[in-house]
Amino acid sequence: MTTTRFAGHEAIRLDAGPISLAVTTSVGPRILGLLTEDGRNHFADLPDTTLECPGSGVIHLYGGSRLWAAPEDPRVTYRPDDDQVGVEEVPDGVTLSTRPDEVAGTSRETTIRVTGEGRFSLDYRVINRADRRQRLAAWAITMMAPGGRAWLPLLTEPFDPGGFQGQCNLVLWPYSRVGDPRFVHTDRALEVRTTPEVVAGLDGPFKVGTSLRRGWVAHWRDGLMLIKHAGHDEDREYADMGASGQVYAHSDFTELETLGPLTDLAPGEVAEHHEDWEIRLVDEAEAERLAASDELDR
Repeated sequence: MTTTRFAGHEAIRLDAGPISLAVTTSVGPRILGLLTEDGRNHFADLPDTTLECPGSGVIHLYGGSRLWAAPEDPRVTYRPDDDQVGVEEVPDGVTLSTRPDEVAGTSRETTIRVTGEGRFSLDYRVINRADRRQRLAAWAITMMAPGGRAWLPLLTEPFDPGGFQGQCNLVLWPYSRVGDPRFVHTDRALEVRTTPEVVAGLDGPFKVGTSLRRGWVAHWRDGLMLIKHAGHDEDREYADMGASGQVYAHSDFTELETLGPLTDLAPGEVAEHHEDWEIRLVDEAEAERLAASDELDR
């Protein structure tokens, strides 16, 4: 772990063999860089991209990977994270924390640890700082550079003995269209493609989600495949009709999103969520093979 500057921000560099993360301490909590040894950043880099926040002007998206709170409500979810974060070193990593946000009534924490070559663990916490109960979930959003392929895997075996119960849910947003050329639905996965030949002439976003019953969502672009492993608890409730895994496609980025379960929080209580990141340096054919196999399942 070394201190550095990245994309104009103070940062901590976490090295995991040929892969490094640039974790900014200037704003956040946020990871701005997913770096290979040649110095390329495989995250979206969006220093000037902003989003309207009701009652608070605009917020900066920056790019990279961030922590929000679900369910999505612009008055609460879209909160500025432009301030310097608290930093605490932990074994093999770092914890980043925000001050309480008086409007949202929350604070956020992210702990990032190196767990092996090309592997990281991420623990997310959204803390209720209001003087009332709140129902919230931790929501981990990772913005990849555009021009790749993303997969949400679907169950291929019966969900219950005998196969009497429905086993897959497909969740769409109001701006999504089933006929969108970016969207490919197979028996094994929901795929979102943003390669140049697919997105040419398209305008507007697309988003799809499902329950992460196979435990991962993945993205491939330019020789790098990021797999975000996350769980889905059948006994808990999730926002967005149970879509604990989501992919959002925009002209400037593709988001891989995972959500923890909705949690009724008394003042001071915490909604938690965990991801394990696995980065593989593979060509497109191998990424496609992995996405169509069971090898990434947890």
